[in-house]
Amino acid sequence: REIYTWVGSVLVSVNPYRDVGAFAEETAARYASTLGGAQAPHLFSLVKAALDEGGRHALLITGESGAGKTEATRAVLHFLARRHAAADHVRDRLLRSTPVLEAFGNAQTRQNANSSRFGKFIEVHFAGDHAAVTGATLQPYMLEASRVAGDLPEGERTYHVFYLL
Repeated sequence: REIYTWVGSVLVSVNPYRDVGAFAEETAARYASTLGGAQAPHLFSLVKAALDEGGRHALLITGESGAGKTEATRAVLHFLARRHAAADHVRDRLLRSTPVLEAFGNAQTRQNANSSRFGKFIEVHFAGDHAAVTGATLQPYMLEASRVAGDLPEGERTYHVFYLL
């Protein structure tokens, strides 16, 4: 079952609500090793094409609640960290940051047990012609303050971090 398609230069995905192996290590390795040319529609092919082209690029991941934005963002960061990190400590920091961000910014809703309740702008820094990741900057915005102090509907919880304390 295909979850990606191209609409012009825009990649569109559908959340299958089950693991179809789209972000598996084998899939990432296949897209990372492809040299130029047309590739099947996939999030990794979009990232790889931007890396191969060089210059400045933006990747906008958007959708309704439960659309898979958190999973897609995590997959892109893992793809970049594992395939293009300039050093082990850079890779490790990128990979370890995701659970921390989710603990402080994600909460259980009636639709999704790990729903991101804030927006985030992530700028990944590269050096040299080999697209080596040297770091990243995250700017959160629109944190849902009602999750901290307020009555939540039945079946919803505040941010994960409060249950980890």
